[in-house]
Amino acid sequence: MTNWKKYIPDGTKDILFEECSKKIDIENILRKTYVSSGFMEVKSPTLEFYDTFNGNNSILPQEKIYKLIDSQGRILALRADMTTPIARIAGTKLREVAHPLRLCYNSNVYRANESLKGKNSEITQSGIEIIGTDNTAADAEVIITGIVCLLNCGLKNFKVEIGHAKLFKALVDQLNIDDVEREKLRKSIDMKNFTALNEVLHTNEDKFNEDSFNILSELPRLFGGIETIERAYELTDNKNALECLGDIGKVYEIVKSIGLQEYLSVDLGMVHHIDYYTGIIFRGYTHGFGGNILSGGRYDNLVGQFGDDEPATGFAIDVDGVIAALKYNEIFYGKVYEKVLVHYDKKDFKKAYKKAQELRRSGIIAEMSLFDNENKAVEYADKNNMKFIKIGDGKI
Repeated sequence: MTNWKKYIPDGTKDILFEECSKKIDIENILRKTYVSSGFMEVKSPTLEFYDTFNGNNSILPQEKIYKLIDSQGRILALRADMTTPIARIAGTKLREVAHPLRLCYNSNVYRANESLKGKNSEITQSGIEIIGTDNTAADAEVIITGIVCLLNCGLKNFKVEIGHAKLFKALVDQLNIDDVEREKLRKSIDMKNFTALNEVLHTNEDKFNEDSFNILSELPRLFGGIETIERAYELTDNKNALECLGDIGKVYEIVKSIGLQEYLSVDLGMVHHIDYYTGIIFRGYTHGFGGNILSGGRYDNLVGQFGDDEPATGFAIDVDGVIAALKYNEIFYGKVYEKVLVHYDKKDFKKAYKKAQELRRSGIIAEMSLFDNENKAVEYADKNNMKFIKIGDGKI
């Protein structure tokens, strides 16, 4: 039997030294951005009851959730995302707090991902949730805050794509197609697989009117600037679909009003997690990271599973994805601190410690030497790119 004590599970990693420091720096930048905008930080337990993530609108398939059994035989789950526990907190503990709630978090989540596909099983998420308002301004604010967060972290070459979860529903609800064909249609549009899309459309051609056929066949191509919405208006007169387009236009105009439109694009073929999201949805991408570094949207049906029905919107940032993108784009961030090794004769410890404290107060990292031999201390300092000073024998 293999002894695994020297190894770590697939999809996890040890984070060491400079990388660890950089990750903390990024988390602090994000936290400062949230708090300065009025968001209050919350923490949820790493272990939740499995029932918390097993609702009707779960964003994750159940096979992705790590499950455990407690001493009483109840099924537990490692926290699989942060939005669901925050919805639980809002629905059970914050009902009497003034709304809308503005909550933020920095936490790890755990998912049984396929490590061979390069996906981590332990992911650091950072994000915000606005709970208790369906105002379009809230949808715009979470997108604006997401853009500002990425800019504050040092990223510049990125795009946030916005769409609407109800657009696809509006277009297909009027059609007489079964759930299997409907899901094939959704997947082919979301993946922009034109071959599969044409196959579904022509197989069910007798069930489409000209209007629905034309816009569904074009939906994967409807991405780009604000002109994308104008193109979509010309392709449909479906009332519910037109309302969705109007919502996207309103959010775009709010973001544009403060000059951040260069980071926005419209993608009307974004139809992922449409049973979970209920309105505006968005995803952020940048060079150097294969997945989305930012994702979110409106989810008005989740909080009600834990208490009163309340509209909500928010986003999550993949902190490790941000770090990977910064590294790929060779973007430097964080302060560089001068490091000094303070070596001393045993009789001069008090004097050496006082010097180290003086250096620390001036912003220099000062490490007390643990070597009796000066040559070994110098060698250690060289290997760690530290300056060397000695206290005693008339020095310093």
